[in-house]
Amino acid sequence: MTDYGIQPTGFVRKPLSLILAEIEASLITEFGPQVIQTAQSPLGQINGIFAEAVAKLWELDEDVYQSLDPDQAEGIRLDILGRVRRVARAVGENDSSFRRAITNVGQARIDVQDISRAIAELEGVIYSHVWINDTGDVDDNGMPAGSICIAVTGGDDDSIAETIRRFVVPGVNQFGSTVIESTLDGYCRTFRILRPIDVPVQITVKVRTFRDGLGCPPPSSIAIKNALLSGLYMLNGEDVTFYRIRSVIESTFSNVEVVSILGMRDGISQTTNTPVEIGFIERATFAAAQVSIEVQP
Repeated sequence: MTDYGIQPTGFVRKPLSLILAEIEASLITEFGPQVIQTAQSPLGQINGIFAEAVAKLWELDEDVYQSLDPDQAEGIRLDILGRVRRVARAVGENDSSFRRAITNVGQARIDVQDISRAIAELEGVIYSHVWINDTGDVDDNGMPAGSICIAVTGGDDDSIAETIRRFVVPGVNQFGSTVIESTLDGYCRTFRILRPIDVPVQITVKVRTFRDGLGCPPPSSIAIKNALLSGLYMLNGEDVTFYRIRSVIESTFSNVEVVSILGMRDGISQTTNTPVEIGFIERATFAAAQVSIEVQP
């Protein structure tokens, strides 16, 4: 029995040195011990070329073997294994984190992140979030006790219903504003999802800028604005607060201090640093033209 290839302990790759030695031994068997196959000889160089080609085949065999194991697969092969588990890689997620999601290390087989990933991966979905009320009372969002709320913007109703059916067992209360239907093997189920209402928010942010400890100049107001727009990801029902704006800007730039914010929705002005209140069925949105950065001296 060979010591290489698929073994009880896994796949064992044959080393290049052994491959070369086996080729040289075969030539001695065929042509006798006087055959010249040193590293500098023409035959020796040919041996090296063939040995390297065989070694690459062993590497390919090992990759194929590992591609079936989430603990060893990488990149696109890990994505394929994720689809078997109905788990999609989040944007920017590395292999290590995605591998834990596939294998459900330390988790139940179906959890919040499973349905969250599945909904977010659907074509056309631009926002989604799964809310859980596992208490015995109505929560602050108005969700009944022991209920789930799937908030989603975009996506096809049928695809969303099909996905929810795979992850939410019958009998679980759902909270939402939109009713969608699913039929499978003649059995019909009705689901509720929340389609958040986009609320345009106008905001003016006053900041102070200065050189950092390394003497680097502060960013421009345009750079600050772009960082805020790209880093400000709001959930439905999340108020626009001074802390939220400040945390995004100051965590991006060490030489920018947020002094105050002035927000407005529905054309109603508010006082400085007062949160812009957003209902649970709403979600704050920000257009570039409605965000202003004022740099104070």
